[in-house]
Amino acid sequence: MPERASTAVPPPQTAGFLLSRVGTAIQSGFKEVLAGWGLRPLHYLLLLSVQGPERRSQRDLGRALRIDSGNMVALIDRLEEAGYVTRVRDPQDRRRQFVTMTAAGRSALSAITAAVAAYDRAFFAGINAREQAALARTLAKLYAATPEGRGQAYAADSGS
Repeated sequence: MPERASTAVPPPQTAGFLLSRVGTAIQSGFKEVLAGWGLRPLHYLLLLSVQGPERRSQRDLGRALRIDSGNMVALIDRLEEAGYVTRVRDPQDRRRQFVTMTAAGRSALSAITAAVAAYDRAFFAGINAREQAALARTLAKLYAATPEGRGQAYAADSGS
């Protein structure tokens, strides 16, 4: 019996398709890195945002990061359960809570940042530093045209 020719169809080589597939791959790996701490990407973003010395209210963080208030509460709850942040009531306005990073949060953020950097190095090892910089500039232009890049809120159920 003659062997049949392969019927595999090569994937489209369009920029949108390839970007979609690369995006899926890097997002999956990034989430795996963060899962080592029981976190998701928006938790990481929050930790990065509260690492400085300035006090920021939960509401101000939500506005600055474009995270809706319902999602923000759940995200900070998780970080607080992990011992990475605390909420402190504003003595002048009991309705307002400041989110501050704990020593455990600083330690975790340092380890997470190192793990993310190692993941990025491994993922982008196939392209040189100049190509990486050009890719980042191009992606920044594309991102600016997205709803999120134009200032709309992060989706609450995105798993991000």
